Amino acid sequence: ISLIPLFILHNFSKYSALRKSIKMITMDRIDGDYCEFGCFTGASLNHVLNLTNKDNFLKKKIIYGFDSFKGFPKEIHSEFKSETFTADYEKTKKLEKKSNGRCKIIKGFFNESLNEQNTKDAIKKISLAFVDCDLAISSEPVFKFIKNRLENGAFIILDDYFNIDEEGNSIRKEFLKNFEVNKDVYQFSTYGIGGVVYQYIKD
Repeated sequence: ISLIPLFILHNFSKYSALRKSIKMITMDRIDGDYCEFGCFTGASLNHVLNLTNKDNFLKKKIIYGFDSFKGFPKEIHSEFKSETFTADYEKTKKLEKKSNGRCKIIKGFFNESLNEQNTKDAIKKISLAFVDCDLAISSEPVFKFIKNRLENGAFIILDDYFNIDEEGNSIRKEFLKNFEVNKDVYQFSTYGIGGVVYQYIKD
């Protein structure tokens, strides 16, 4: 086990968490689209497309991938640096053609792209939100965007949930500003290096 790179173990666990969440959404017939915040090279988007292309219920969902494709709005973490998290937008955008229009790639920092009227109008319901944006500063507009769009029974997958940046902030802190555990959201599982999955329940 010690010889296997940790990021491989983490990604395997992450893909498993996505698969489990999508299975639950299918079983309970949860309406809404899939939104991934921090899609990078599109690897997990491609995984989700493969998981959803054989079920008639899932095939109706639009798969959204959001990313700046140029790193972070602020350099405030020793591990998460823009120079290593810059991706090729045009290459990732090829998923749109591969998916026959089911996948849509939206470029820009989240505080800009999520405030565009076209985005607000297009995404009315969310069944699964995968927040893989690494930093608290990036997650803040994401949680505000998804909060009133999550369907009852929807899942929220949070990568890098516990990481603390140089300003003392974390995705966990931002999440808890918007959601109350054991009231709005209930922990479903954990995965990899600090990944957490919650289910959103409307009482």
